[in-house]
Amino acid sequence: MANKRNAGRKRTTRTDEGLRADRRERNQEFQEKQHELNELQDTAPGHLNDVGRALWRKLVPELRKLGTVKQIDTVNLEAFCSSYMTYRVAEKEVSENGIFAYNFDDEGNKAIDFSKKNPAYSIMNDSIKTLKSLAVDLGLSFDARAGQLVPSDIGIKENEQDNLRLVRFGADI
Repeated sequence: MANKRNAGRKRTTRTDEGLRADRRERNQEFQEKQHELNELQDTAPGHLNDVGRALWRKLVPELRKLGTVKQIDTVNLEAFCSSYMTYRVAEKEVSENGIFAYNFDDEGNKAIDFSKKNPAYSIMNDSIKTLKSLAVDLGLSFDARAGQLVPSDIGIKENEQDNLRLVRFGADI
């Protein structure tokens, strides 16, 4: 089901003056409630393998810096690490055996079947799609972070000249 309230809009957690008062108030309330939530745990869940645990250890400190992902989001982070593990396994299989499936002939020799793709290739692609989706949810993509972070310097400083105003577009700006 689509999110009707924010359909077509990127969410933001900004609270600067450039935002409408109602959205700014809602975002401030969100940030206050966000601070009440527990931080992500340092230790990776036991069901993750070495690759998943290593990714967990890399991501948690960075996600803490952002401050948007909390303990309540652990399921998404676990799913992200798990999908990455699956991707790595499938990638290894594809790199070793290629993108096409293979069969064995009567003599036991490996014969490539160019009419079928390696199932690991499909698994790898599905994992990439899942990773991309979860990355947005966790704020791991540039676009997702850009919508969450407050711009540090909006507009022009008083003594700086706006170069865009020097270009004439046929309208006063």
